[in-house]
Amino acid sequence: MKDALRKETQFWLVTPKASLAGVSGLDALVGGNYIGMMPGQGEPEDHFVALDTQPKYHINNGELMIHLKSADLGSLTSGSLVYFRKIPVGRVYDYAINPNNQGVTIDVLIERRFTNLVKKESRFWNVSGVKADVSLSGAKVQLDSLSALVNGAIAFDSPDDSAQAQQNTDYHLYEDLAHSQRGVVVKLDLPDGAGLKAGSTPLMYQGLEVGQLSKMNLNSDGKVTGEMTVDPSVVSLLREKTLIQMKKPKISLDNPSVSALLTGTTFELVPGEGEPRNQFAVLPADKSILEEPDVATVTLTAPESYGIDAGQPLILHGVQIGQVLERKLNADGVTFQVAIMPEYRSLVRGDSKFVVNSRIDVKVGIDGVQFLGASASEWVNGGIRIIPGDKGAMQSRYPLYANQEKALENSMSDLPTTTLTLSAETLPDVQAGSVVLYRKFAVGEIITVQPRKNAFEINIHIKPEYRHLLTSNSVFWAEGGAKVQLNGSGLTVQASPLSRALKGAISFDNLSGASASARIDNKRVLYASETAARAVGGQITLHAFDAGKIAEGMPIRYLGIDIGQIQSLNLITAKNEVQAKAVLYPEYVNTFAPRRNAFLGDYAADFRGGR
Repeated sequence: MKDALRKETQFWLVTPKASLAGVSGLDALVGGNYIGMMPGQGEPEDHFVALDTQPKYHINNGELMIHLKSADLGSLTSGSLVYFRKIPVGRVYDYAINPNNQGVTIDVLIERRFTNLVKKESRFWNVSGVKADVSLSGAKVQLDSLSALVNGAIAFDSPDDSAQAQQNTDYHLYEDLAHSQRGVVVKLDLPDGAGLKAGSTPLMYQGLEVGQLSKMNLNSDGKVTGEMTVDPSVVSLLREKTLIQMKKPKISLDNPSVSALLTGTTFELVPGEGEPRNQFAVLPADKSILEEPDVATVTLTAPESYGIDAGQPLILHGVQIGQVLERKLNADGVTFQVAIMPEYRSLVRGDSKFVVNSRIDVKVGIDGVQFLGASASEWVNGGIRIIPGDKGAMQSRYPLYANQEKALENSMSDLPTTTLTLSAETLPDVQAGSVVLYRKFAVGEIITVQPRKNAFEINIHIKPEYRHLLTSNSVFWAEGGAKVQLNGSGLTVQASPLSRALKGAISFDNLSGASASARIDNKRVLYASETAARAVGGQITLHAFDAGKIAEGMPIRYLGIDIGQIQSLNLITAKNEVQAKAVLYPEYVNTFAPRRNAFLGDYAADFRGGR
């Protein structure tokens, strides 16, 4: 040990230090502070002055010491890693302020197995910290890896034909890759310049920045071109089938990346095969699907956009099979171009239907507020959903329906389709939106009520799944609120639910023999009551000299069986008689009403008893 005590031997105090970059002097933390020694050359010596800090690294064990010159230290510190093509090959050993305060010198130690990577013409650049650029075009925040963010980091590149570096070679530390001018220049044909900024817009690959847009030009033909400086480590990926996509920031529940909103527009490198190349046509990410072979494109037409735009997904059974390429406004509405991935094109048939997937339907009524919508992610992502078909080959053009119900009805209108039209002499207590019932079960609704010269026309919609209930014998009548009728038969009270009492309703049923008399000019008759409807086709007029025991609502019986009912009574003064309007039930019309106008005595010898 005494032989190591020579003139150039150095001593220093070792104490534990902890920082975001790591912990040094850990053995001192356990065993206490101690004195470090580095043997040197020269004459024997027994008196030494300890150094303030650990001395420069001089032991020759195969590692390479180089020195980087920079205007400032930045976020680098002792222990910051040095990368070559994303692989750590060394670290920052020490740093010091240059004489006359002209910048700093950073000592870098390269591991022995990587020393051959450092050449005389190597260039080093800083990849540490956070870089922010805020302008009218947006905010750009560059975040490197967490290790580089916390500890700082340096990257370098070396030409293959350069000689190997020697110990203690000096280099300049550049601000970033673009300033190092070491990157490979790639030419770009851009769709436009929106959201792009030279010296700011990055090229990303697997979450890492591997290049940067360095120049943009507007050509005489109106097209935008540019140049990009690419990290040499990914040059081998630039081939014929490689894609460079332009991605604009968008947040969704499937990809809730806030950093995407902060960084703004970026380029994405998608490696492919083929021969090397250095010029690429950049497509927006929402049109990159067109680069795939055998992609199918179809045109969708709609009266409005429904909030759908380029880039939104095309969904089948909850799986994305394509996307919207573009949206165009024309005189007749809106057209969409959608692309279908090659592996899914066989699933789209001639009778497939395209439905909006981004709307939330809200229905407000007496029954409450009803929300109809898809999953939360579909609310945000929107897009178009396909109802699968099973007939015919895929067409080039389809209508885009607002919802599934309209798709099943093949309706492009905002209102439901009109299934049939009813005609009424006077308007009953119904309105647009009133329910249509079949034996008290809701099967449709009233679409519109339109007044005509001598009647009212009421257009109704029956849901497709219930249209089989309509027949030639269907008869319709109005349902209203509570009705009270007092006659010789007693007290009759008819009540309806509150919603029907307020908005009214229409009911229908199928009655045998009603087909002919339940129509007016190919329109179904809407009767004022169920009684009138069920008596369709059997209206008769009865004459009597005395109406003392006759009343409206009184039944007409034959052999104790009700076959009809008195509807109204009128005094005919010119003939000095009472005229009774009555109806016979459909099943008895042919038997008891060969004539529509008869004297009361023709039907009953003693009508006063209600027979």
